[in-house]
Amino acid sequence: MRAFVAIDLPALDAPIPVGLRPEDHLTLHFFEELPVDRIPAVVEAMSEAAGGSGPFDLEVRGTGAFPTAHRPRVVWAGVGDGAVAVRSLVDRLRAALSSRGFPTEHRPFVPHLTLARTRSPRDTAWASRFLAEPENSVRVWTRTTVSEIVLKESELLPTGARHLVRDRVPLGRLPRPPAGP
Repeated sequence: MRAFVAIDLPALDAPIPVGLRPEDHLTLHFFEELPVDRIPAVVEAMSEAAGGSGPFDLEVRGTGAFPTAHRPRVVWAGVGDGAVAVRSLVDRLRAALSSRGFPTEHRPFVPHLTLARTRSPRDTAWASRFLAEPENSVRVWTRTTVSEIVLKESELLPTGARHLVRDRVPLGRLPRPPAGP
């Protein structure tokens, strides 16, 4: 199954411009294919990573694009307050997953919330205009206190992805004991 570990986010505080299709989470790790029998190992890794961090405040602000603002494929909002805590959490999660045999990303983690993806020349033109608006570069999209991380299954449907929560792990607690036989 397709799955990911994430921080759930509240609805955006800022008005949503036409054209945006923001996600409701900040992805920490993506699994293109996660066998169901490996879910307990992922939850153990999540618990190990979460045990090293207590709840923290997170602010989603500003905008940017991957790969660049001149060729936007993904329009994103960055993380202001809480960015260091998120990066630290991801570092611990990568180490915990790697120790359990999962492949992990070697590029530096850039905490971001996907606001929109471009799929056509029209989308790209809209994204370029959106990114050029000065107020978007400093806009605060939402603020929240992060107290848990979640494992979600991502089911691809013709209308878009549907995300189902498979498990939740609170921050700041000792790791869960391994699942029994």
